Formats: sequence, structure tokens, C-alpha cells
Amino acid sequence: MARWRTWLALVAGVLALGLPGAGPLPAPAVAGCHGPFDEAHPPGACWRPFSDRSPFNRPLPRKPRQAGDSAAVAAAVASWGSGPRIVSGVADTADDFGHPIYFSARRNPSFRVDCVEFGGDCELDGERVRIPNLARPAAGGDAHMAVIDQRDGVEYDFYDVITKPAGGGRLVVGWGGKTKIDDERSKGLGAEATASGFALSAGIIRPAELRAGEIDHALFMTVPCTRGSSVYPSGPGAGTSCARSDESRPAPPAMGQRLYLEMSKGEVKGLPVPRWERTILQAMRRYGMFVGDTGGGGDWGIQFESPSSFTSFGRSDPWLGLGQRLGLAPYPESDGTTRYLWDMRGAVDWATELRVAAPCVSHRGC
Repeated sequence: MARWRTWLALVAGVLALGLPGAGPLPAPAVAGCHGPFDEAHPPGACWRPFSDRSPFNRPLPRKPRQAGDSAAVAAAVASWGSGPRIVSGVADTADDFGHPIYFSARRNPSFRVDCVEFGGDCELDGERVRIPNLARPAAGGDAHMAVIDQRDGVEYDFYDVITKPAGGGRLVVGWGGKTKIDDERSKGLGAEATASGFALSAGIIRPAELRAGEIDHALFMTVPCTRGSSVYPSGPGAGTSCARSDESRPAPPAMGQRLYLEMSKGEVKGLPVPRWERTILQAMRRYGMFVGDTGGGGDWGIQFESPSSFTSFGRSDPWLGLGQRLGLAPYPESDGTTRYLWDMRGAVDWATELRVAAPCVSHRGC
């Protein structure tokens, strides 16, 4: 699809500079299934990164083999709260732990990557990456940022973006990595900005998907801690171990484990919950959820796209507009802002319905 260079994109750049009296632009119109994309034309619901070979893009078999300790792991996860709970309206605040996704072009400034944590010398050290000038990391403590180079078909993922100077220069990050995104073998693994190595774009829920009522991939799941080991498709990282934390669970999940709902499509469709919840539950049923990182303040959860993908460019937060459109209950903050709660607590009996697939299922070995 040809790149759109409309006056609206120019106005977006001007307003994003923070001119006096300039309010946020409306959320951009989605561009569709295929790029190139930019800040004015992000991908639509039908876009999903990585190939059909990616474990994130392969539906579960009709009766997947279960891990030997499936019931115990499911019970441990269910004990961490009563279901995912996401708050929208956190754009550019310390509560934003989402994954912002940016699409680069040749006109964007060049940055030289410098990794400074975990002993330094990540695979991106010294590499040149083009990044939209106004792009910024999520404002939460992880300061994640993903940049997709559409020309070379590579996703660059960064953890703890510390310094990103205007106009290019030295990009100081805690850690980072890259992974192919657009060839027939790309899987979204080994990107090094999460504990599992899953790419930042892998498994996240985007506003366009909930607006359309379709999520055609597995979900990225977070848990407070793991058993201190990992299984495919995770890399060797295991995140925070329950043995090293205050958590005491008889069978916590391993990093990379795939949980899913053992429910039929009709059973999910018949649940007395809003349509947006059924959309997420159907993805949990059909594709499952991969444990990709630890954190979350004691609850298990799923990853949403950071609103910084949009607000960095002076655009309105689509999560806020979507929350209002879907009738979520707003609640005002003391600073005058409004937030919406995407609350899935109690949507199903998680302890009863969750299962854990054997690692060979994702490896396509059973």
C-alpha cells in the first residue's frame, strides 16, 4: 500500500511539538493489513507480526497435550488475583508498563545504540537504528520501546530506554535485541528486551483488535514470578523466581509456558460478559497465553499496547476513546484525568478452566 503523505500527517508533527494551545489530534485512522505504516496510519486489526510459523500465530490443536502438572500450575496462576485487570488512561505516566510499537522510515533520524546494564555489550551495541524523532518509550519503570524497520524487516526491541536525544545520536538503553519480522521463518523470539526474549510486539493486544472484535494470535502473559526455569518458546531467561521472592506457590509456571482456556467457542460466546471480554477470552481459548515476563504487583495479567505509540506524536489515546465507546466505567484521578478499567476479574472460573499445554505443543512435536 502506498504511503500516505497527507496534510494531516504534517499537522500531527506540528502539534506534537507542543505549540501553545495545541490539543491532541484524534486517534489516527488505521491503515490495514500491510505496510508501510507510520504514526498517522498504524496497522489495522488484521495485521499480525511474524510468520505463520511463529508459536504466537499457530492455533492450539483441538485437544492439546497437557503438561503433567497442568492442574497445579493453573491453580497457582489463578491464586494470583481473579483475572487480568488493565487500566487505560495511563499514557505518559509511571503506570504505563505497556509495549509501544513504532514504525521507522529512511527519513527518520539515526541513533547509535549503547547498552549499559547487565554488563553491557548487548547484540545491538554500536548498531545504527532509525527511529521516529518523536517516538518515546513507555513511561513506566521498564521503559520499553519497539521499533520496526519496515525496509529491512527487523524489529528492534529496547528495555529501559534511558536517553534518546532529539534528532538522533546516542541511544542509551539498559538492554536490547532484534528479530526478523517479515520473512517466512520469523517467530518473534530472541529479541532480548523481555525476560523470555519474546519480541515486544508479540502477543500484545492492540486497540484496533478490540475495536474490531478479533484477536488472531496468542497473548503475552505476565506473572509475579516463575519456578526459576524456562521452556520453549522462551529463551533461557526465567525472570523473577518465586523461590527468591515472598511468593510461595507449590507449582508456579515456567517462563514460556502456554496456558489456555479449555472451553469451546460456544461456551465463551455464551458467557454473560461484554463483547470485548469475549474477544480476549476467545484468543485465550484458541491460541492461549505465553508466560513472557514477571512483574505486575502480585497479579497475573496480559500485555496491551502502550498508548505512547500514539500520544508520542500528539495524538489522542485510543484506549481512552475505546473505553468510552464500550461503556467502561470511568473514574477520575486527582490530577483531573480520567481512566477506564478493563476488568476481567471473575470473567470465568480461572482455576477450573485454565490448562497448561505441554511444551511440545508449541514445538509442534506432539
